[in-house]
Amino acid sequence: MKQGYFIIIGVLTLSFLLMPLLAVGDKPSKNLPTSAEVTSSADNDKEEMVKLYISEEEKTIEITVTEYITGVVAAEMPAEYDPEALKAQALASYTYLCRKKSENSDKDYEITNDTATDQGYISLEKRKEKWGDKAAEYEEKILQAVQSVGGKKIVYENSPILAVYHAISPGKTESALNVWGVDEAYLQPVASVGDLLSTEYLSEAVFSASDFSNIIKSLGAAPTEDPATFLGEAQKSESGTVLKISICQTEFTGAIIRDAFSLRSTAFDLSYNAEKGFVFSVKGYGHGVGMSQFGANYMAKQGSTFEEIIYTFYKGVKIV
Repeated sequence: MKQGYFIIIGVLTLSFLLMPLLAVGDKPSKNLPTSAEVTSSADNDKEEMVKLYISEEEKTIEITVTEYITGVVAAEMPAEYDPEALKAQALASYTYLCRKKSENSDKDYEITNDTATDQGYISLEKRKEKWGDKAAEYEEKILQAVQSVGGKKIVYENSPILAVYHAISPGKTESALNVWGVDEAYLQPVASVGDLLSTEYLSEAVFSASDFSNIIKSLGAAPTEDPATFLGEAQKSESGTVLKISICQTEFTGAIIRDAFSLRSTAFDLSYNAEKGFVFSVKGYGHGVGMSQFGANYMAKQGSTFEEIIYTFYKGVKIV
């Protein structure tokens, strides 16, 4: 009896030692090497999915959040940027998705890849084409950034924020109120001096007097014969954005002028030169609201973490 008793005890002890090891072996790895494997894995039925409308193909596809955010970061931010900047981009992109999911709850899709209304997305195949020989390196780099902030989002008063972003600020970001007419406490002007170091910070657009006149006419103005009399005063925000400008005695918003003349931003100076014509001197690139991507990369290179980047560009928020 004693011998049988000890055998039973031995078997039970061995079982208790092996059970945790077997359990660990059954868990799916969190360090998957590519987003394509994340998408195709049989374990992904537990991962959050995204219904994405592909505008150019007019169809809706369903993919994992990991693949979607990887494709967004690849489309929206240079892969050469610092990992902390890529993390900040991934976090902002996921938060934006959360917001859009709520807004589009009555539609058969949750978000689109149309950059005019949402955020961009490129598939794995297009990422390979875009990056060429560096495809594997950049895919891994971005995927690591996406996974490192997985499960996190940015909130203000417990709700996901409108986590908008742009390429380069004029040196100070803009308020949502001045751009879209909607005031958000967390989308207020923030200094981003690193943007001034961008090689693309300044741009110029030149139009002949006749071309300028034709465009202004299409906007409803009535140009006179003398181009030197066309330009009136411009009203700017503290960030340098043109809020209003008078041209041919007609008042336009900076946004209307930007669209009409395909300018890189609404932070511009407009002058007339008899030899060159009408010259736009433009600062920054994009709408200027929220996170400056170049500014984020500059901060990261100075040692800032993705959390510090987020808390700089979105005021009063929390990462949860």
